[in-house]
This record gives sequence, C-alpha cells and structure tokens, in this order.
Amino acid sequence: MADKFEKTLKLFLIPMRLLSSPEAPITFKWFIRYISGFIIFTLLAIVMIYNTYISVKNRVFFEACRNMTLSLTYFGCCLNSMLSFWHRRSLKTLLETIRNDYKMADQLPPEEQLIFEDYDRKKNLMCKIWFHLFTLSLFLFVFKALTLMFYYYFIGEFRLVHLYELTYPDYIEKRKGELVIYLIIFFCVFLYGVISGLGFVSFVPYGTTCMLHACGHLEIARKRIDALFTGDPRYVNDKLKNIAQLLQYTYNFMENTNGCFRLFYDATLKLSAIAIPVTFYALLEGLKHGEFSLEFTTFVLNAIVLTSIPCYLSDKLLEKGEEVRLALYSCGWECEYNRRVRITILLLLTRCSRPIAVQTMFTTLCLYAVTDMFQQAYTILNLMNAVWN
Repeated sequence: MADKFEKTLKLFLIPMRLLSSPEAPITFKWFIRYISGFIIFTLLAIVMIYNTYISVKNRVFFEACRNMTLSLTYFGCCLNSMLSFWHRRSLKTLLETIRNDYKMADQLPPEEQLIFEDYDRKKNLMCKIWFHLFTLSLFLFVFKALTLMFYYYFIGEFRLVHLYELTYPDYIEKRKGELVIYLIIFFCVFLYGVISGLGFVSFVPYGTTCMLHACGHLEIARKRIDALFTGDPRYVNDKLKNIAQLLQYTYNFMENTNGCFRLFYDATLKLSAIAIPVTFYALLEGLKHGEFSLEFTTFVLNAIVLTSIPCYLSDKLLEKGEEVRLALYSCGWECEYNRRVRITILLLLTRCSRPIAVQTMFTTLCLYAVTDMFQQAYTILNLMNAVWN
C-alpha cells in the first residue's frame, strides 16, 4: 500500500512540487523561477486592482465586482504561499506522517485495511474535486475567448478577443490589438490563471487530506475499542495500550494540522463571505446588461466548495471523536475488574471529552460555521443591492 500514497494524492502533490513543496530544498534556481512567476502575477493583480478603481469611479459596479473577484484570488494565493513558508517544517512533518502511515497500512488487520482503503478513496476524490474545479475555471476563460474569435471569423468580422478585458497603461492600451502585444497579454493573463490555480490546488487539499486521514485513524480506534474485551482477557492491557497510543497519535497529528491551517481557514471563511456576494452581484448585473458570464459562476462554486468541504470534514471529525468516546463508555468496562484497565479507560474518556476538530482563530470549523458564513454573504449581497441600486 506504500505506493498508493503517490497515486492517490498525485493531483495535489504534483502542483505542490511545481510551486512550493515543503520537502523541496530552496535553491537559487528555484528562487529565480518562483520570483519570475510571482512578479508577473503581482503586476497583473495591480492592473486588476487599478481596473476595479476605474470601474467604481465610472459607476460600472458589476465590472468592478468582476475585477475584485479576480483580485481576491491573488490575495488568497499570497496567503497560501506565506503559510507554506511559515509552516514549512510542520507541513513537511504532516506529509511524512501520512506517507509513513501508508507504508505501515500493510501490517494492519484486514478489517482495518478496508477502513484505510475507504478513506484513501475519499482523499483521492477530494484531490480530484479541487483539481477539476480550478481547471474548469481557467478553461472557461480560454474557451470563451477562442469561441468568440471563431464566431467573429465566420461572420467576416474577425477580431482578437482577450482572455479577460482589462484597461492597461496608455502605451499598451493603444497597441493591445496588435498580434504580438495580444499574444504577450494573453500569455500573461493565462499565466495569472495557472499560478492562481496552482496556488490553491497545491495548498487547499492539504487540510482536507489531513482531516480525512485523522477520521480514518478514529474509525480504526473505534473498531479496536469494540473488540477490546473479546478474545483472551490476558491481552486486554496490550489492546488498550495500542488504542491509547493510536488516539494520542491522532490528537498530536490534528494539533499539528490546527497549527498550520488555523489562519488559512479563518481567512477563507472571511474572504468567501466577500467573494460570494461580490461575484453573485456581478452575475446578476451582467444579466441585466444582457451578458451572462459563465466563467464567473465557477468562482461562486469554488468559494462555496472551498468553505463547505473543510467545514463538513471537520464536522465529521467531531462526529468520529464522539463515536470513539461513546465506544469507550459502552465497551463493557463495568464487567472488567482489572483496576488498571478501568483507570486507563477513565483517562481516555477524559481525554476524548475534548472535541477533536479544526479550530480557527475565532470558531470551530463545522457546519454551523459555514452556515454563519452564508448568512454573512447574504447580508452583504442585500447591502450591495440596497446601496448600488
């Protein structure tokens, strides 16, 4: 099962290694490549922020919202990069821990291997969801530009259609219809989309993978607790010791995960509460002007998925932790007269009374948190409609 680690998480590991893997050494060549891409990324972000200002000044608010949505991806990627460097050692430890668990999975009993494989499939599904979502977003921009160019060609009015229409400094603005300038702009905007996608795909699946991995450990621990007093009574102490070690291992793993992703998930909830209403307002106002931006609908979907899935998985962690606690309480300890076993179970019950979940700076990540975020987004959307209409 050791080779499954690379196979299962390849849609996450490959983008991570292309951008900022915590396992990769920081060399001068890597630094130059990273800075080169980041400079282009930053320059395009400045142009988009400038266009947002122009649109607000001209009171074209739906255009301002579109530009603001694309600008938010820049700040999101910068946050991801900052956290990747800041928690580089901890992220590397998490990755090594998961890899080692895959290596040791072959030594598990058949029932526990089935649980491990089930969560392995779920991790693979999560990586596919993130990868396809961000790939779809970029594809729709390219598809729209190429489709419009073919359309204008067939009606005899061929023109070059930019990947995304922006206003540039005068020198570029006057020449952006020329083929060479068009190709340079097209490449830069496309590179902006690629870097944005890699920035999210290389970091977002990290947290969900860790949560699913911890859920698998808790499920295995519950199975072991259910079988605690079956079989030879002489091995109860050894079984209980293994359960205690597994639970402590899982709690330490999630504590490390919390330290790496606390700020990220808190910022994600806040940014999504802004991005969803801003993008939705742009879509609604675009429809009023006879324009439907299919490519921007994916931004709404991305923001919803970006917050909903981690909150759902964290809620699942809470549920699994509660199942472990109930399994300990109902394992049949009352019929066991071994004082050492009873004390150990009492200590484990006390330890499991503290919920195991992802904590942000202000709240526990759960379904209630994502519901609260949607309420905030709805309030902001109503406020925008009241002020700008």
